[in-house]
Amino acid sequence: MRLEGKTVLITGGRRIGVDLAMKLASRGANVAFSALTGAEALRPVVAECQRIGVQADIFIADLRDAKAAENLVEKTVSRFGSLDVLINMTSIYTRTPWSTLQPEDFDAAMASNLRAPYFTAMAAARAMLRQPVEQGLQGKIIHFTDWAVDRPYRDYLPYLIAKGGVVTLTKALAVELAPTITVNAIAPGTVAPPAGMSPEKLEQIRTGSLLQRHGSSDDVNEAVLYLLEGTDFVTGEVFRIDGGRFLGSSG
Repeated sequence: MRLEGKTVLITGGRRIGVDLAMKLASRGANVAFSALTGAEALRPVVAECQRIGVQADIFIADLRDAKAAENLVEKTVSRFGSLDVLINMTSIYTRTPWSTLQPEDFDAAMASNLRAPYFTAMAAARAMLRQPVEQGLQGKIIHFTDWAVDRPYRDYLPYLIAKGGVVTLTKALAVELAPTITVNAIAPGTVAPPAGMSPEKLEQIRTGSLLQRHGSSDDVNEAVLYLLEGTDFVTGEVFRIDGGRFLGSSG
């Protein structure tokens, strides 16, 4: 897919998503952000995208609500004229030790980590399917899951269940939307560590990974750009970008 003149909607992703937006803008893509909180922090990024010469905007939406997701997509299409790419980064990462688990922990994890991406992908796909087919495509969807759905660690049970659901969502949606919309997922390792992770834990992760380092936004976003620009012949796949943490010895 040629990104120039295309519209990309990024949900969530305050750190990786900001860096991705700048890469997309430099390639001529228009960028829409969705946010429930923290929209002010995105305004300098929107201004910089506009300075580069593309269109950019922020929409406030609680994507856990199906109607809000539909409204977000409608506003994006109205503002930019199309929706060609959805980057679904919406997520919460909440520690929930086994001894403290409550039913509401499960509900919260599912709502933000699976319900929101599902509703947004559904709304985006319906909009894409109304668009003309261009070189065999009507759009692309990329979800963000987690490397640990295949190698779970402790204290994040509801989170990992929900992220596992994103993997199934990716594969099933790829089947539903073929052949004109591709659907893939990125499963990052340690790129933007959560607040509060101890230096000792970070070092354990680093030394237990095959490449002996933590990742960067660039490591992840280059994979995203490959799926957008580098190929139109991949769908239903999950790309683990983890520096070999899955095959290493770290927990």
